[in-house]
Amino acid sequence: MKRFLLLSLPVLALLLPAPSFAQKASELNYVDARNLMLINQGYDNTELYYSRLPEDLKSQTRKGVWDLGLNSAGLAIRFSTDSRTIGFRWTLLNNFIMHHMAGTGIRGIDLYILDENDHWQFIGTGIPNGKDTTKTQIVVSGMEGKDHEYMAYLPLYDGVTKVEVGVTRNASIGMPHRDLLTKGKEKPLVFYGTSITQGGCASRPGMVYTSIISRALQKECVNLGFSGNARMDKSMAEAVARIDADQYVIACLENCTIKVMQDSAWYFLTYLGKKRPDAPIYMVEHIWFSHAAVNKEVHDQIAEKNAYWHELYLRLRKEGYNNFRYISADGLTGPDGEGAVDGCHQTDLGFLRMSEEFLRHLRR
Repeated sequence: MKRFLLLSLPVLALLLPAPSFAQKASELNYVDARNLMLINQGYDNTELYYSRLPEDLKSQTRKGVWDLGLNSAGLAIRFSTDSRTIGFRWTLLNNFIMHHMAGTGIRGIDLYILDENDHWQFIGTGIPNGKDTTKTQIVVSGMEGKDHEYMAYLPLYDGVTKVEVGVTRNASIGMPHRDLLTKGKEKPLVFYGTSITQGGCASRPGMVYTSIISRALQKECVNLGFSGNARMDKSMAEAVARIDADQYVIACLENCTIKVMQDSAWYFLTYLGKKRPDAPIYMVEHIWFSHAAVNKEVHDQIAEKNAYWHELYLRLRKEGYNNFRYISADGLTGPDGEGAVDGCHQTDLGFLRMSEEFLRHLRR
């Protein structure tokens, strides 16, 4: 019963007058998140504390890729607190806006609590209101004041230069006590891909498929999604292979032409296969765009790329790369095209469907 009351309060707060213990965001005590636990980051030598690529590869990396690597997609803060109220103060790198993706997904922070059944329950989102680069907002209040574990996901399509967690002035806050989804406990999963992998167009950061999978498996997932720029560059082959991962997922065909695949795919895949021969490497087909159902040219282009990708897979297996696996596009985003915003980028429904299909393979 207590759990029901705890998880219902954010909803009740929308319906009832503010309780007497509610307070302003400015009255909270803010703690720099660097003093807490950052998870889902593949490297220790990033340019920004909350960015995603190793700084020593900057000179070898295309500017478009590098700039996207400064986005905090997939990164999350783990902490524990007994605060009755939790807020965030975060400073954005760009304060970026897109027309087809919610600002909460691009620039927001959302919060999960770990319940007594080891399930991650979503409880609120920091909405990036206003034009100021620094955002301050209470995300949840009216909680029972007992110590709980939390996880806060950082923006998907913007970077952050500073993140602070706000708690009531008499509350404690610190590292997580339980070792579920904690830094370095187990080898992570690594996902290399496009804008879809980066999180376009999730309504909030926790709904990108890498994060859904992370919560389902209670394992770190490193998000190496680069919007429009996942072209299997040599520098990215090195970046992906540097991470000692449990499994690798390569889902980049939406950004690749046949020529790019012919020029780069074999090197990229064999480099990773040689560096990580004992870890499963999943080659994911190009998803079926919604309009491919009626646009023959788009359908045929996707079919051609998927056919070439499958030929590469068979060749890899024939040449002894036995750790490669294959994931078909059929069923990956559902049968009806309903999971996309623009026929390509996924809504929360699309991401949920993708995560469920990926989990069928990853759990093997």
